[in-house]
Amino acid sequence: MRFRVVSFFLSALALLAACRESAGPSAASQELDPVVVKAVASVSPDSVRTWIEELVGFHTRHTLSTQTEPERGIGAAVRYLVTRCETWAKRAEGVRPAPSVEVVYCTGGEKGGRYDRVLQVPMVEVILPGTKGEREILISAHIDTRVADVMDSTAFAPGANDDGSGLACLLEVVRILSGIPLEQTVKCLFVSGEEQGLDGSRFFAARAKAEGWPVLAMINNDMIGNAVASGTGLKEDRVVRVFSESLNGEDSDPRQLARYIKEMAERYVSGQDVKLIYRNDRYRRSGDHTPFLREGFTAVRMSEYCENYDRTHQDVRTEGDIQYGDLLSGVDIPYLTRNIRINLATLMNLAQAPARPENARISNAGELENHTVVAWDPVIGSASYEILYRETDQPEWRVLGSVAADPGQPSPSYRCPLSKDNYFFAVRSVSASGHPSLPAVAR
Repeated sequence: MRFRVVSFFLSALALLAACRESAGPSAASQELDPVVVKAVASVSPDSVRTWIEELVGFHTRHTLSTQTEPERGIGAAVRYLVTRCETWAKRAEGVRPAPSVEVVYCTGGEKGGRYDRVLQVPMVEVILPGTKGEREILISAHIDTRVADVMDSTAFAPGANDDGSGLACLLEVVRILSGIPLEQTVKCLFVSGEEQGLDGSRFFAARAKAEGWPVLAMINNDMIGNAVASGTGLKEDRVVRVFSESLNGEDSDPRQLARYIKEMAERYVSGQDVKLIYRNDRYRRSGDHTPFLREGFTAVRMSEYCENYDRTHQDVRTEGDIQYGDLLSGVDIPYLTRNIRINLATLMNLAQAPARPENARISNAGELENHTVVAWDPVIGSASYEILYRETDQPEWRVLGSVAADPGQPSPSYRCPLSKDNYFFAVRSVSASGHPSLPAVAR
């Protein structure tokens, strides 16, 4: 009898060990798409520097600055962004569905606030249409800049990092993805009015809600180029933060998106770590992802790990040995380049992935047993499914196993020797070329 008990115990341990051994990335999920690899590598530090230099050259991009002068103000900056993006869009003709570039206006100052008049604020929307176009992935950055006085629309406000770094990210995305056909649509939103109260993003978020945009994810890039903290001197040029809010618990959709970004960084951008920050944003600050969150969309903010308050929202000047103001000298170009690559890898994988599984569930939730059965509805176009798990006090998913997609199976499922009392479970669909969807948590 003792031998039989020991034998059973060893068999159970072997099952659990086998399950845990599969917790590393599966073969399907770790296939690196050579198209993504090439695109990520093509993010050019020289181009990134050029975009920021040219944006700084407009003297100020303040929301209330001139829209008529040819080389100064927000109007000139918007025309520059349109010209750049239209050039790349024309090169893409015949390669993919034609990208569109449009100037969009939102009204500012109707309710007072950080305005001295009512005006039409210019923004830019670039649509890179997908070959299927069932879903949309949004990426944003803000055009406008400021100095210490938020109402000063004429002072030199270079905005090299805030948010020239984000604009450089969007320009590289448009430049590279214009020539690469993707299944799902990518929308690049160059918004304005951020410093006046997130007005441009509130406009786009309300429009997305009213028009029923099929938004899968929204990534806001705001200040992703500084690597040294003011005051402390801490330098972190290998870590970027992704802020994600918990709208309905630790497994909210923004948290799933943040984890996805971290995973894509680990796969495609060597040496750059994503730090998951389980907050909507920093203290006393807010960003253009927030209006999208409030409208119910899955949205996160990417931001540098260290902030330099001598640079942000400061008049350009030198006091003692401290340089104040948001100049290009405060942007770490290699660091920014890696952060742009993370964005690109994430966008391309999301745009090539199948839909996220629906109705993910623990189908034996009512049974008192130590196995867990995860089930879900089949996804058209999925080559396989990955079952994910994590301990309840851990933030990141691990791959437990995979199941080949069977079109004839009405309800796919996976049974494993792990107790549902001790772990959270999720499932995601995977394309034939290894692009995973966002996870669907088994409820």
